Amino acid sequence: MIVKKPRHRPQRSFPDAQRIIVECELDKCIHCDNNLVNRRAWHMRKTVQTMSGAVFVAGKSKECKNRLCTHFNKHYYASGVLKYSLPSSTYGLDVLAFIGWQHEHEHQQLIEIQEKLNQRGIEINERNVGKLYRQFLALLGVERLHIRTRN
Repeated sequence: MIVKKPRHRPQRSFPDAQRIIVECELDKCIHCDNNLVNRRAWHMRKTVQTMSGAVFVAGKSKECKNRLCTHFNKHYYASGVLKYSLPSSTYGLDVLAFIGWQHEHEHQQLIEIQEKLNQRGIEINERNVGKLYRQFLALLGVERLHIRTRN
């Protein structure tokens, strides 16, 4: 019988990471105009590696407690967390931009970009550099599409 081992994921620890808690921007329910109540739990938390060091980012949500509201107990999330990294990514948007710039304008290979990032203290492998570069291209494509549809 073959026993499948779990994928290896390095355990990264950033004990000195700056803590950033992002609150939901809304104060009132958009459906009933009643005040929103803070929820105890974070809806999102992760450590993000940025060009200036690691940061711990957490998003706190709110909910509508008006029983007469059509969206009673609906959660309103802190969208400000997206300023730091893409969903399901632990690398900052500045790292994404760095990778895109190095590959597009400096004509660096992915392995060279990985080495530069490792020298700056960002723990990343070549495969993740490639994945982030593809995300960079996807964001560029959306921006170009947005510009084209505006004109």
